Amino acid sequence: MTNQDTPVNLSHLKLYYFKFNEEISKVYIGRGENLKLFIVDTGIPHEYHQYNWDEWVKHRDDWINNRGYIPGALPAIETADGKLFGLTVPTLRFLSKGLKKYYGNNAIDEHWVDMISDLANDWYAEFDPSVWPEDYLSRDVYLEKKRPHHIERLDRLYAAKEGPYALGTEISFADFQVYHMIKEDKLTVLPPHLDAFVKAFEARPNIKKYMEEKKND
Repeated sequence: MTNQDTPVNLSHLKLYYFKFNEEISKVYIGRGENLKLFIVDTGIPHEYHQYNWDEWVKHRDDWINNRGYIPGALPAIETADGKLFGLTVPTLRFLSKGLKKYYGNNAIDEHWVDMISDLANDWYAEFDPSVWPEDYLSRDVYLEKKRPHHIERLDRLYAAKEGPYALGTEISFADFQVYHMIKEDKLTVLPPHLDAFVKAFEARPNIKKYMEEKKND
């Protein structure tokens, strides 16, 4: 980890996350995809390394003990100069600040982006237990009582700006979280403003290319 004022080389990135088995992959993508989509959109050359749990434990212990990566959690990125940074939203925000984009142009923009980012996290927190049987949140309860609230609230916020994204015409890191949740939750019918957002997001050149490549995998 580094002091935030220390220059960091973002010319190349390595993204690290879990590799789920086939059964889990049918219902769950995971938070690494937020960062994958973000990095794809930036155009930064990168590698994507995915570990099963046993592989990750070995790397985790080495990172904690020998590389100063105290969190010991994924997702994480490694910059071109070998520095490790982790967790979803902090890393999205860190990269946005380093790139001087994806975070608006002033403190008011930043607050708006952070607010929508938090709401996307709230949605994730209620979605996640509904796909893991051992977490005991009924999928029916989630679909009937929880999900509609998150969708309605986010659509209202996206309606507040002129343009398809959270900030209007400029994309932000929070948009990647919201899009990921829509896809993670396998939503195909959306209210108008979220629907317009998804169409604009998927039309972004690097995102469109990435999705076409995934279909052909």
